[in-house]
Amino acid sequence: FGRFPENEHKANFIDCIRSRERPAADIEEGHKSAILFHMGNISYRIGCRKLIFDPNAERFINDDDANRYLKRTYREPFVIPEEV
Repeated sequence: FGRFPENEHKANFIDCIRSRERPAADIEEGHKSAILFHMGNISYRIGCRKLIFDPNAERFINDDDANRYLKRTYREPFVIPEEV
């Protein structure tokens, strides 16, 4: 299906489980890439105003309206714990 190298991706994932190395499609890199799109969507939703983002805290500085969009409430049993 498509152009995604599914077999190579799966093999890399299994190899990394065994070796404890980071996979080619690392979740942290995916998170860093996706947050840029999330910040654009949040800015649009709150009125296209300038936002200042603290990358260490992963929160907007002095903007409670924007910070409300960073997390949502999930219903049981699909709850994400505060600390993973």
